[in-house]
Amino acid sequence: MHAKPCCPARVHALAHACEDFTMDSRVSEPREQDLTEAGAEQELRWLELGSEEAPGAGTEGPSAPQAWGRLLQAVWKGHVGLVTQLLRQGASVEERDRAGRTPLHLAVLRGHVLLVRLLLQRGARAIAADRAGRTPLHEAAWHGPSRAAELLLQRGASANVRCGAGLTPLHWAAALGRTLLARRLLDAPGPGPAAVDAHGWMATHWAAAGGRLPVLELLAAGGGAGLDGALLVAAVAGQSAALRLLLTHGAWVDARDGTGATALGVAADLGRQQDMEVLLEHGADSSLKDRHGRSALHRAAAGGHLLAVQLLAAWGADVDARDTLGLTPLHHAARGGHMEVAGHLLARGAKVDAAGWLHVTPLHLAVERGHGSTAELLLSRGSSPTQRTQWGEVAQDLGPAVCGEQEVPHGPQGCRARAGPEAASSHGLQGVQAPLCWSEAACQGARENTPEVPGEEGSSGWSPSKKRVADLELFQTPRATSAL
Repeated sequence: MHAKPCCPARVHALAHACEDFTMDSRVSEPREQDLTEAGAEQELRWLELGSEEAPGAGTEGPSAPQAWGRLLQAVWKGHVGLVTQLLRQGASVEERDRAGRTPLHLAVLRGHVLLVRLLLQRGARAIAADRAGRTPLHEAAWHGPSRAAELLLQRGASANVRCGAGLTPLHWAAALGRTLLARRLLDAPGPGPAAVDAHGWMATHWAAAGGRLPVLELLAAGGGAGLDGALLVAAVAGQSAALRLLLTHGAWVDARDGTGATALGVAADLGRQQDMEVLLEHGADSSLKDRHGRSALHRAAAGGHLLAVQLLAAWGADVDARDTLGLTPLHHAARGGHMEVAGHLLARGAKVDAAGWLHVTPLHLAVERGHGSTAELLLSRGSSPTQRTQWGEVAQDLGPAVCGEQEVPHGPQGCRARAGPEAASSHGLQGVQAPLCWSEAACQGARENTPEVPGEEGSSGWSPSKKRVADLELFQTPRATSAL
């Protein structure tokens, strides 16, 4: 079973936001001086991260307390006496700010439990939703006052109501690490931890993204809904402790996301050696491939993560594994110019001239991308400069003129003469000496064996290189697209 893919940038943003908001809530106890726009703005930051669909998010901006009616301002400041007086004078408990929040929303958000009780007694609706679909019970997770949540639940607040992003109060509690509130919400009727938001995330995913271990422990012990997906989220977010906890509670170490990537593949793609060690120690299979045929070693090599490559190789990963394009980890390392990674793969026995899609070798890719040092390494390890692609091209046909002082037309008319440091520098390869193997003899041999291609120099402008460049548009390096 595959989990729904999710953008890693979103996972990181949400994880950092969870940390920032928890820190904010620790230092922002209700005080009269805190009457600026900052409190409302912090809350709206959470809304914007949690939902791309929030009505008005990022357009109108936060609603400043100074623009509110007297009741909303009194609630925000926590003035119980003034609120009581205004209610006696006929102020409505259904008054709204620009975000659609009622006085009860604000009382819960600010942690004013006495005002929560007073407003509920005066008829405030516990299920009232603001413009983003959030109820006062959602706001209870902001400061985590479990007593306020208890009052709301006693007055009919639903633990299963969803805001515009599909988030339930339990999602909020999990994301912000509100263990007591999460425990109370788990006892309420409804789907509980199995509820999914608009992105397919459960409460366990939110807890894993923020590294909320006590909440994650509570959710895992309560039935373990979504543990496999949460493992992938933890891998993207770099939450090693969450990985260990989830594996201890039965998460499948080789669970896959929507692209077929495992948590090990995700961690390798991001170069997270510590997380990889955790997963390997729990039996992760390094040979598993995503839907593009890329193993964890492919991903680590493409990212240039030497320590990750060394770790996988030490655990027996196949250094000549092929993806769906027939490319090995060495191809990926050469294409990215990761010379140290390429050197380690070669030391581990990788085939230096492995031919992949269109008969492309690692040397072809290194030269095409202008990675002179990596090309030198491959040549020094025995790579053939005359091996041809499907279009009849040798390596020096694909990149900068590292084999001659100037470029002349391909084919029987000429070749690229031997280059020196000046020629390499002029083509963006500063300090790279031309490969000694690419002598005039090698160029001569390449020239003599270059097949005639109809139309190569005709009006159409077609050439093997242009055709191959068009084909290579299909080639994509691996990315960490995983982690529901």
